[in-house]
Amino acid sequence: MDGDTDNRAAGAASGAQDGGTRGGILVAIDGPAGSGKSTVAREVARRLGLVNLNTGATYRAVAKLSLEEGVGTGDEAALAALARRVRLRGETVSVDGETVPDAELRTPEVSAAASRVSSHPKLREVLVEVQREAARAARRDGGAVVEGRDIGTVVLPDAEVKVFLSASAEERALRRARQSGREAELERIRVAMAERDRQDSEREASPLRAAPGAERLDTTGMSLDEVVERVLGLAREASSPDRDPSGETPTDETSGREV
Repeated sequence: MDGDTDNRAAGAASGAQDGGTRGGILVAIDGPAGSGKSTVAREVARRLGLVNLNTGATYRAVAKLSLEEGVGTGDEAALAALARRVRLRGETVSVDGETVPDAELRTPEVSAAASRVSSHPKLREVLVEVQREAARAARRDGGAVVEGRDIGTVVLPDAEVKVFLSASAEERALRRARQSGREAELERIRVAMAERDRQDSEREASPLRAAPGAERLDTTGMSLDEVVERVLGLAREASSPDRDPSGETPTDETSGREV
């Protein structure tokens, strides 16, 4: 896609309207760890000129707070109280009004704690509202690409574009190993990701699954640009003036198809 086409897509995205009050488009990207959702979301947001909201950062912020303040990862009520101190604005997450550097949210200790705290329904209830408010603010400013594990199903079920990314277990483990420089630990990473998949899929609150009507993309063997182009195409389609108010295009009868 050339720069002019990118600009046209961005203009269409920022101009998506519902009775003149909704504002910009929301693109929800869900998927398991290693599916490529963070990388894809960043690039799609850049190409469309939109904010990239990483909802996982809010869970990491609570995990970081719990470690600093000695709150057990099993204390649901206390964790929910910590969550009320977290805000997401644009591409930054803050605690008590202070921006938390991304590097501090991605330490091994915080990552491990985030996986545990995210299973609590009361905490998720608080953070879902934090994430929705961030998305509403971003929509007023033109729109956002929002990535996580329950965006299309729970956080933003009314998003104009919903995508669920997946990839083979081997591919996902290899991507994560390369990203972290831990190729020698490939099998350990694969086992850890399989366990995270099980936890995410079986948890009572907001289990990991594709949203109704979501475009399912198996990214195994696909390049980043190929995946990004597919999502950009969906954004252009959703922003088309010919799009039916129900969310379908006149010629598309295969919403939610496996591709």
